[in-house]
Amino acid sequence: MTYLLIIILSIALIFLVFRLSRISASIKEISVFLKELSSGNLDARLFPKGKGELDGIVTDIASLMEKTKTRLDFAETEMQRMEAILRGMSDGVLITDIRGMVILANQPFRSLMSVNDDIEGKQIMEVLRNAQLIDIFRNALESGRITSEEISISRPHKDMHLIATAVPVYSGDSVTGTVLTLHDITRLKQLEEMRKDFVANVSHEIKTPITAIKGFAETLLDGAMDDKENAVRFLGMIKAHSERLNSLVDDLLTLSRIELGDITIKKTEVNVEQIVDTVFMTLREKADRKGLYLKKAISDGTQTIYADKDKLIQIMLNLIDNSIKFTEKGGVTVGIDETGGRITLYVHDTGIGVSPNHLHRLGERFYRVDRARSRELGGTGLGLAIVKHLVSAHDWNMRIESEYGHGTKVNIIIDRYL
Repeated sequence: MTYLLIIILSIALIFLVFRLSRISASIKEISVFLKELSSGNLDARLFPKGKGELDGIVTDIASLMEKTKTRLDFAETEMQRMEAILRGMSDGVLITDIRGMVILANQPFRSLMSVNDDIEGKQIMEVLRNAQLIDIFRNALESGRITSEEISISRPHKDMHLIATAVPVYSGDSVTGTVLTLHDITRLKQLEEMRKDFVANVSHEIKTPITAIKGFAETLLDGAMDDKENAVRFLGMIKAHSERLNSLVDDLLTLSRIELGDITIKKTEVNVEQIVDTVFMTLREKADRKGLYLKKAISDGTQTIYADKDKLIQIMLNLIDNSIKFTEKGGVTVGIDETGGRITLYVHDTGIGVSPNHLHRLGERFYRVDRARSRELGGTGLGLAIVKHLVSAHDWNMRIESEYGHGTKVNIIIDRYL
């Protein structure tokens, strides 16, 4: 009996040792697995080896880790996608934590703020260096509300106008950081200024001849009609101002049609010399009244180009008429210069010229170097703007060369010709 008891106890002891050995091995595997996880190795795996109690725990841990890893992979993919979106936005984006440390700054933000260094990980105060932006950032953090303002930033060559918006980021009820966006509205500001200038200029240009017509008409009605000499003079003034008003409206309609794309360019073979002869015939009397010459400098080899005939006549009429207006001595030369596989059609006058500080603005609507003189000569300030748009519609380029007191040369550069 004692011998049997010893055998049973021995078997039980062997079984217990075996079980403890398996448990110890499982615990060791779990320990190794957890160490791998704590070191950041999420690819570590834990596999059950039997049907014991710990093997069930091992199975649960392995299943939990698979689900966790799947969620982490999904979260990382979403984060990478969001970061790609933020970095690819045209607006400037800066993300900070609650301490003001920069987490992310996309390239548009760096460009707008003229930052070339790696700013991620730095304090926002080091990055912005703009009192208005820092105030917007602080207000968003302190108030917990979206803060948005229009700000201006000075640059060496231009002033920039931006809409800066700071959005607080919440985790539960606490603010954990901010998202600062910069939207560039410089071009919109410029267009708004152009619109205001345009409305003001149109109003002024229309009001001037209307006021003159009204004044002369009232003078005639008040008895000046009985004075034949003055009546004829006043009627002549009314006619001149009405023609100026009509010219202004025609130019405005033409410019509007060009800018709206209502005018199409139909290129055909065009003989430049014939175009110039047609324009010279139209403007000859005007040039003769001022004692100016109209001259061609077109060789036989480069007479034909590919252009819209009617639009080219309009271009040449505006340029040559402009040259006649602002030339008192000498005259106007129209020529073609062939260089490097392209031709340049030019209009060169011996007029008063333009100083360098005005050259970059020539071609703007209603822009005139000498407003009083332009108005006296009947200019609307739209002729060169029309030329500029028609040249662009042909896929050509225009370059103006001038020196005050030494005339002006308008070059139309044509890349493709027949």
